[in-house]
Amino acid sequence: MDDREFRWRAVEVAYRDHADDVYRIALAIVRDPDAAVDVTHDTFARAFDRWHQYDENRPLRAWLHGIVSHAALDALRRRRVRTLALPRIGEVREAAAAGALDGDPARHVAERDQIDAALADLKPEARAALVLRHYYGYDYAEIGSFLRTSPGNVGSILSRSHATLRARLAADAADPPTDLPAPRRAIR
Repeated sequence: MDDREFRWRAVEVAYRDHADDVYRIALAIVRDPDAAVDVTHDTFARAFDRWHQYDENRPLRAWLHGIVSHAALDALRRRRVRTLALPRIGEVREAAAAGALDGDPARHVAERDQIDAALADLKPEARAALVLRHYYGYDYAEIGSFLRTSPGNVGSILSRSHATLRARLAADAADPPTDLPAPRRAIR
């Protein structure tokens, strides 16, 4: 088996095992389901091209999460350039985060929408740091390597992001929409 065939098989297995996680990270950063699919495919294309850089002594999942973080941020930069160059056409659809629905589904929808709106107000790097930390449990050093910044800066980004989210969710809780139930919890 030649190198290309080996890489092809390895990336096929990686895609089968990790595509869902890669997509969720992409979606959380780019905030557009169609763009997240593109970023997911770009991630695995980059993995194929860079398979020689993968260290088999480290988790494949973490390596792919680093690639998708960069690919999503690159996609946002390209989108920003297009937005400046072209008139805005249509609205960007925001995707809802998936979650288990126990209890009143309307309450979960209201909470998810409030958290989603609060996250949308954050800078892309802050969203990436929050998703990688709280959804996937990466430590500051790992997140710093994914986002090409220091662990101390990751701590600062997360601290500011938490404060922003708490303030936004507290403001939303103080003025809930009349047709939806008040949220049960805030991000801490």
